[in-house]
Parts: sequence; C-alpha cells; structure tokens
Amino acid sequence: MHSYIPLSPTTFLERSGRAFPNRSAIAYADGIVTYAELLHRSRCLAQVLKRLQVGYGERVALLTENNQQTIEAHFSIPAIGAVIVALNPWLAAQDLLSLLDYCEAKVLIVDASFCEKIFLNPEVAFSHLKQVIVINGAANPIYSGVLDYETCLAAENGDFRLDETVVSELDPLAINFTSGTTGRPKGVMCSHRGAYLHALGQALMIGINRSSKYLWLLPMFHVNGWGHMWANVAVGATQVVLASDQIRDGSADLCQALGQYQITHLSGAPRLVRSLASAPCSKEAFRGLTITTGGAAPAPTLIQRLDEMGINFIHQYGLNETFGPYVVCEEQEEWQALPPSSRARKRARQGVATIHAGTGLRVVDADRQEVPWDGRTLGEVIVAGNTVAMGYYNNPEATEKAFRDGWFHTGDMAIIHPDGYLEIQDRLKDLIYVETDYGWENISSIEIENVLCQHEQVKEAAVIGISPEELGKNRTLLVAFIEPGDSQAITKEDLRHFCESELTPYKQPQVFCFTDLPKTATGKVRKDLLAREVDQRCELKI
Repeated sequence: MHSYIPLSPTTFLERSGRAFPNRSAIAYADGIVTYAELLHRSRCLAQVLKRLQVGYGERVALLTENNQQTIEAHFSIPAIGAVIVALNPWLAAQDLLSLLDYCEAKVLIVDASFCEKIFLNPEVAFSHLKQVIVINGAANPIYSGVLDYETCLAAENGDFRLDETVVSELDPLAINFTSGTTGRPKGVMCSHRGAYLHALGQALMIGINRSSKYLWLLPMFHVNGWGHMWANVAVGATQVVLASDQIRDGSADLCQALGQYQITHLSGAPRLVRSLASAPCSKEAFRGLTITTGGAAPAPTLIQRLDEMGINFIHQYGLNETFGPYVVCEEQEEWQALPPSSRARKRARQGVATIHAGTGLRVVDADRQEVPWDGRTLGEVIVAGNTVAMGYYNNPEATEKAFRDGWFHTGDMAIIHPDGYLEIQDRLKDLIYVETDYGWENISSIEIENVLCQHEQVKEAAVIGISPEELGKNRTLLVAFIEPGDSQAITKEDLRHFCESELTPYKQPQVFCFTDLPKTATGKVRKDLLAREVDQRCELKI
C-alpha cells in the first residue's frame, strides 16, 4: 500500500547512509567509519546471513563487546527478518550455553575474547547453532568451522537493501533475556515497530541530533543499548566506541576522551555517574555534556554535584519489557527557583511517561483502580503502548502472568506525587539491583537462595542487598542469612566456594551470616527485619 510501510529501525541507516555519506557514523581510536561505509558493511553482513540460510524469524545471537560490529549487526540481523539475541558476556559459561540453546540461535556472532567461554569443551554440541562468526581475530583452530567476520564481509558486494524484507512491523526484532529469573528463562520479545518508535522517542528525550557525539559506556547488549544505536543513526549523530581499558570509570583517560572526541552525550548506571562526579576532569570536559541514567534512582546529593559541574542530567526509568527507558523526570521551569537540595529531590523521582510511551502509564491498587496523587498511596506500575514488549519467547505461562488485561504488570511499587510524578518505592518481586563493572543487573534473591539451599548443610536461606548509599561505597553488598541444618558443621568459606562454583560472580554473596530467620505467622521470611538488623546479626558497620 502506498500509504503504509512497516516501521523498522533498519530504515534509519538506509536514509542516513544516503543523506550523510561522508559524515562520521562511528569514531574509534584508530579512525572513523562514515555513514556510507556503515551502510555498505551492514548490507554485506545481511548478505552473509542470507548466504548462511538464516530464515525469517530465526535467531542470530551476539556475544560481543561494545564495538562497531555490534552496531552493524543491529541493522543487518533485522534487515533479513531475523531476530537479534544480544547476550550478556559476563554470564557464566553454562548460563550462556543454556540461553543459546533455549533461543534456538542458528548463528552466533562472537568476539574472539569470548570464544573460550563458549567453547571451553571442544565437544560441546548445539542442537540449533549452525555457524559461528568470530570478530577481532581468528579463533583457536580447535574450533572447527568458524568464520572470520571481516573475511565474510569482504566476499559480499553490499547491494542488499536493509529496508525491503520486513513483512510486518509487529514481527519480533529482538529477544532480550531478563536478569535474575528463576526456572524457565524470560526472553523479552521486541517488535520492529516498538524499536522504531522507541529510538525516535529517545532521540527527542535526550536531545541528540546531527551534531551530537555519543560515547558508548552503556553496554550495547543491555536492552539493545536502550535503542541508542538506532537513535543515533536516525539523526545522523556520531557514535564514539572505545575499548573498555581506554575509558575506565572515573579515569583520567575517560576525561581525555570527553575532550578529545567533544562528547555531548553518554548513558550509564548510577555507578558510572558517581565515578564521573569524582573524576579528575576539568570543568571544560563536562561543558555541554548530557548524561542519562536509569536503574536505581540517583541520590539527590549526586544530582546536586552534577548540577554544580554544569552537566545536563536526565533520569529515566524502564525495564527490558519497555525497550528500556519508559519514564523520564521532565524538569519543570519553576524548579529552577527551588533551593538546590529541594530541586535535586524532585529530579531523583522517576517522573512521567516518555514521549514514545504516550499515555500508557498507570499506578493502580489491588482492584486495578488508579491510586490518588497524594505522594503516599502505594500501587503497582502497569504499562501499555507501542514500546511495550510482545511477550516472552517460548514462555506462555510467564507471558500470561505478566501481560494481562491489556497491560504489562511491572511488579514495581510506586506512589504518585500531587504534580503527577511517579516515584518507585519498592518491588513486588525479590529483585536486587546490583551494579557491575559493565553496567548493572537486577538479580533475583530467590535464585541465589535456591542455590544456597542445594548445599546439603543449609536448611534455609534468605538474601538481601544493601545499597551503595547505605554503605557509603560503590557497590551493592549481597548478604546471605543462613539457617544451617541440625548438628551440621558448615563455614562461611564452604559457602563461598560453593557459590563460586554455582553462581555468576555478580550473584555471589559477599557476606554470610548464620542466624535463625525471623518469619511471619504463615512462614514467610521477614526480610524487612533482616535488613534493619543486618548490622547486629552480621556485625557489619552501616
């Protein structure tokens, strides 16, 4: 139909490749990639995948760092109607193998540095994986049948258009696995339409345009980099991609990169923002810089510090199921007249629906009635709209439970202030926000407790997280309360070794306490009491 073309972010690169052929699309330590080159290379990768017989709707997995090839893959894979599965490379090898099999990935594109994690055992067999493409170096010869990324691209002519294959804008474009799930994985399915609208909404919300220079500190695998790979290409901005050892949090190298590349925008977890606030940078390095953060709410004192540094700070909130940012703390002009501490407290709230979220945001009580705007009444955050996920891949039970009555039920509890601004207060689920070296994860305390209870000398376990703000440190502290079995000898070192063998590093408790677990009349562990009494029970100084 002449008046309807399926929406897909793949069209962004087709346009920008022609509109800005000589502009820098990607900048890195050794040079630049123009928009014309990015378009050509992405078309070539699409041809490679077609030649490997990746069919419409089949999955292509990425196990990659922040790099040029990850950006190319985010256009090439959906351009042939296939589905991106961006995996977290910091997961344990067994977790990665399980997810690869679960999503039935046909092709894996992997950085050479992660090859051993996948192929620790040369005899590993995959029921669905047919081909591996290696980035940044030849893989070990014992891994037979792998292809070299650059060699593959060089063999193609690049005449495959990125905007002609998508049949329906409601077809899945990506699957993103949530963190901290127990049992059956939850792979969040995102559509072409949702990714397109979310990318444009983010471009508007964070203010990127043709003159912007966006530095990648946010992991690209995390909810497809919040859609910022697509958003930057849509407006013709330059994405700056540097090796992680060049831009360590709070380092002088990062300060130098801000100035050298004239960075205007970056995004990351509150941990990253805190490190920037204490980085040895001159005020000049921060001039004109916009920083976007999400996850746990930043402390008001941190927001004040960023204001003093002249940084334009944007606080957003979202989930995997909302393609990332869905709520933004839109600053009102009258807040400028408030005392700095009062203004910072307002800006620490999650805020209002983003442009792309529209009116699909509610906070409701148990009867599905909207809570009053009184800043006191708790309700659950529920969302609906064009940038909400389609459901969970191959998991109808979880889909039916979370996506019901026309809304996605987030499990987050919030209040609404009299000015209509949302503020998250708690979670229905037992999730703990953990910051890592590469970003952050929401992990399940239940998952860790279940693993601990597999130890033959553990009767019962409860896990809580103590936030960085409470500790005065940069990391969340995971504390495991253990009720040992009768007359059994067990040590903290035993449990530490056990967790190292069973859990991904960021899920391993740092503190173990042996104690009787306080419970309700129905047998539910009182984690609120454990949190309040953690210093006495565990002899911690908080």
